[in-house]
Amino acid sequence: MLERLVPSSNEQYKELLNRVVEGVEWVKSLKPPVLLVSHYDADGLCAATAMVKTFNLLKVPYHLKVVEQLTPKLISELMRMSYRSIVFLDLGSGYLDYIKPGREKKVLVIDHHLPQGDPSENVFEVNPHRFGVDGARDVSSSALSFLLYDGVSGGAEEDIHLALIGALGDRQDQGRRFRLVGINKLIADEGVKLGLVEEKIGLRLYGIHTRPLVRALSLTMDPPVPNLAGNEDACLSFLKRIGVNPIKGEELRKYSDLTLEERRVLATELVKMMISAGYPVNEAERIFGAMYYLRRESPLSPLSDAREYAYVVNACGRLDHHAVAIGLLMHIRGELLSRALSYIREYRRLLFKALKQASGGGVKVLEDEYLLVYDYKTSLPSKVTGSVASILSSSTKTRAKVLVVTASFSEDYVKVSARKTATRSRVNIGEILTRTAVKVGGTGGGHREAGGALIPSQSYNEFIESLKEVIKSEG
Repeated sequence: MLERLVPSSNEQYKELLNRVVEGVEWVKSLKPPVLLVSHYDADGLCAATAMVKTFNLLKVPYHLKVVEQLTPKLISELMRMSYRSIVFLDLGSGYLDYIKPGREKKVLVIDHHLPQGDPSENVFEVNPHRFGVDGARDVSSSALSFLLYDGVSGGAEEDIHLALIGALGDRQDQGRRFRLVGINKLIADEGVKLGLVEEKIGLRLYGIHTRPLVRALSLTMDPPVPNLAGNEDACLSFLKRIGVNPIKGEELRKYSDLTLEERRVLATELVKMMISAGYPVNEAERIFGAMYYLRRESPLSPLSDAREYAYVVNACGRLDHHAVAIGLLMHIRGELLSRALSYIREYRRLLFKALKQASGGGVKVLEDEYLLVYDYKTSLPSKVTGSVASILSSSTKTRAKVLVVTASFSEDYVKVSARKTATRSRVNIGEILTRTAVKVGGTGGGHREAGGALIPSQSYNEFIESLKEVIKSEG
């Protein structure tokens, strides 16, 4: 597949994919034992699975370590370990100044976040930003890792789901009608040609083809439908009010049971409800767009919809059930899938609780025209701040340019997740987080639209004020 993707008309894509081809040889040259260090979200875990399959194929022994955040201290510890080779997945580019393997180790960095510094000796980096390709929308770390795996194996089409799930989990569906774009689109199009992927336009409700409509409405979190999310009774009332009967006989109806007219009415009324609740039009329309179905999965499986699959993997990763997520990605089902679905319920309860705290004043809130801050302290696991920030940024009506969610990472550090709001600010989140975090003795990075940081607890107020000043001057 890698050779077929190279587009002659786009030199930047061509240069990046040539770098991937060079990376294939670098992977083959890595000496055992190998340590894989992966981020814990859907993109990181999909990238990790692609590399696990790669080294299984090469019969090279490896260990996998899944982390929430790199720090200079952790990198120093990793560099001192006896592994002869280290592969960083969905992280590493923001810490190149600390990754100094020396002559005895080789390091591979596969990342799509904004790079900081340059690779040192014996460090090979695959990062789209080095070639002018937007890592926030055009290609994910999992897509790059999948292409490396494809290059090593000579054909990994059956695992194309790894690229799509990671990209969708990282919200890279930023094209018209929320389609994948860039290299992600090239991969998705190959999947369609091969009969492995089906792309449709429809309502982007969670579990829309596998759950009753009432439940799908209630469970949808991206974006949450105001007054309906988490409330099945309200969903029943809403459907009856708009003339879509939610019940057939003694059973709840599914979306597939609706007539074309009922589907049209449902879509229209949902968008109207979201706009009237204060959603910007572009965010309200997120409820309707491109769907990617994996034809290898049963149509009745929650894993047939690639976005729902990404949600499952993300939930497992953020609740520290990394092995379950990777097992699912390697096509193990049965008891493993049952466990994953139970973790989803736990994860969703966490999210609903966090959103309720935000709307009910249960967390400290700072808001002005530049910054909206939700400080959860110890009431929210730090691994969930990114998910909560993404949901709040798309569902909160605010004049602020940037929304920030913070939570305790440890006794000494605070985790920061930041997202642009609908105000269309000009600031680059990844860049400003890097600068402001370093100023107070922390670390940060990310993309233009989203990013994260880890800062000393004692410098929290200084960090927030510094961030506000930067947004004020650049936004």
